[in-house]
Amino acid sequence: MITEDITQLSQLERYRRAFAALGRVLADPTRTDEVLEFTTYINATGNRDRIERYFADASFQRLFAERRAIDSRLDLDALAALPPGTLGHEYAHFLRDRGLTPDVFDGPPAGVTDERVAYVIQRMRQSHDLWHVVTGYDTDPGSEIALQAFTFAQSGARGSFILAAFGTARALREKKSIAGATLAGYRAGKRANWLPAFAWEDHWATSLAEVRRRLNITPVTSFAAAAAAAAA
Repeated sequence: MITEDITQLSQLERYRRAFAALGRVLADPTRTDEVLEFTTYINATGNRDRIERYFADASFQRLFAERRAIDSRLDLDALAALPPGTLGHEYAHFLRDRGLTPDVFDGPPAGVTDERVAYVIQRMRQSHDLWHVVTGYDTDPGSEIALQAFTFAQSGARGSFILAAFGTARALREKKSIAGATLAGYRAGKRANWLPAFAWEDHWATSLAEVRRRLNITPVTSFAAAAAAAAA
């Protein structure tokens, strides 16, 4: 667990800790805590121009000003009660079917003192499962890798690039189609409208199909379909 201000660490030490966490992720892809530790060390003091891109966007400025958050305050029962096919209903069932909860995203990321950087990191974490829902990627390792490639195309975050690249290289020995699926994820991220500034909370009752249309996303139907799309 991160307990100190990581901006006070040397770049070498941040990278040492980041890649130690990455090693643990590669050994056990279910370690969400290690993924969060890795991305915090890698992204928290990353390219300042990348952070400025978020705050140059009026919609993201509004999210920050209102401190929008998707955490334990979210009423999943109310979302699940929305009509099937709506964003809120599908999101609630995505979480519950996989034993997930937004509660783990309460509070700012540990070790980050810059309020704007912390909000970018936290908003990206909190919306990650919504990105799963709109893209169609599941939570199996191959789909997570492809979604990281999609995320890198959208955000330019070095953590997403490293997770996609290392995950693809590691998985190639067992699943040759992973490279195609990763490439397809990146291309889909480039085509899509910019998800980080999307106000998910305003669209719980909107149909998932309409949300995808607004975001210019054609969902994948399977890992194999993602790989085939890259080869097309």
